[in-house]
Amino acid sequence: MKTGKPKRTRRDADDLFPDLQQSGVNRASRPDNPFGTETLQRAARTDRDEASLWKDNLITLPMAIELPPGYKSVSHVRDVMARVWRVKWLRETSNEVVADFPEGWSAVRPKSGPVELRDPAGIVRGVHGWAEDAELRILPRYRVESQENSSSGLGSLLVRDRETGQILERSSQWSAQTGTHHPDWARLSAWLDSHYPLHRDPLRLWTDCESNPG
Repeated sequence: MKTGKPKRTRRDADDLFPDLQQSGVNRASRPDNPFGTETLQRAARTDRDEASLWKDNLITLPMAIELPPGYKSVSHVRDVMARVWRVKWLRETSNEVVADFPEGWSAVRPKSGPVELRDPAGIVRGVHGWAEDAELRILPRYRVESQENSSSGLGSLLVRDRETGQILERSSQWSAQTGTHHPDWARLSAWLDSHYPLHRDPLRLWTDCESNPG
């Protein structure tokens, strides 16, 4: 998970340069430079490198991944994630893996429900549970979703482009049956298959995935 860097205090600075304390420097004025220009420049570069490290989007994910259609192993999924999402796999434990994501990615832990892996636009790209044996489920760009009418208790179906939020197709009727039991489920699923044959692959069709093919 992303960790905030505490604000550096005067004592922190003194700990970095203990010789300044021993030399009795007057902090109210600019001291003579006991190290030389090269040493101070090297220290400045170290601070910049440290700041860059804290800006990294380190996210902890489950070791297990629910395999999408067409993927033969967790290693295969990770290889594709590294290529299309520009993820760097850093270290593993028995149940978790720490990854460095591009700037803007985050893992949100709601009060209830699964942990949400979000891209820089805030779109949920994957979810996973809290238990030690949790699996990461990567979500596709296009999918058939249920929509309920709270006043009538009936539901309909729609095909949504999750990247843009656009509704691409709707069911023609409302029904008390939901999900795969809805009368229009087969029709909308066929529509999605015909218009987006690769929609079941959650690492295809997204703009970032198609922009980073290799």
